[in-house]
Amino acid sequence: MADVAETIPECRRANKAETAWFFDITLPTLEKWIREGCPVVQRGSRGVAWVLDLRQVAEWRYSAKTAEGDIDPETLPPGERKQWYDGEKMRRELQVRDRELIPASEVEASVATAFSAIAQSLLAMPDNLERRVGLDPASAEAAEAVIHETMNDLVERLGALAPVEAPEVTDG
Repeated sequence: MADVAETIPECRRANKAETAWFFDITLPTLEKWIREGCPVVQRGSRGVAWVLDLRQVAEWRYSAKTAEGDIDPETLPPGERKQWYDGEKMRRELQVRDRELIPASEVEASVATAFSAIAQSLLAMPDNLERRVGLDPASAEAAEAVIHETMNDLVERLGALAPVEAPEVTDG
C-alpha cells in the first residue's frame, strides 16, 4: 500500500486532518464520506498515517453530486436533504422566472385555448364549404359527422395521454 501512496504527487497526498481542512469540513464529516465510499489510498492504523488523494476525493465528491439522477435525496442526512430540496426549489423558481420551465396550469390554459380555436374552425368548415363552394347540404352534413367523430376520437386519445377533464364535444 505504501508504494501506491508514494506514486501520488506530494501536493495531492493528505492525511485526514489535511483533507478535512482542504474541503472545509469537519473530521466526522470526512469519516462519514469514507463510510459512504470516499476513495482512500491508505487506511491508517497505529503508527500508519491515513493517506488520501485530494484529486480522487474531489472527483468522488463532486461527480456524485453533479451527475444527473445520481442523487436520491431521501438517502441524504436530514441537513443535506433540506439543502438539496432548497436548492431544487430555487433552481425551479429560476427556471420559471427565465421561462425555461412553464407551470402546468399555463400549458393547460394555452392548449385548451388552441384546441378550442381548432374545434371552432373545424365545426364551421361544413357550413363554409356549403356557402363558398356550393357543397350540397347532404355532403355538408356528412362532413360535419366525420368532423365530430374525429374530434371525439381525439378527445379520447388526449384523455389517455393525460387524464385531464376535457370538455365534451356535442353534436350541435
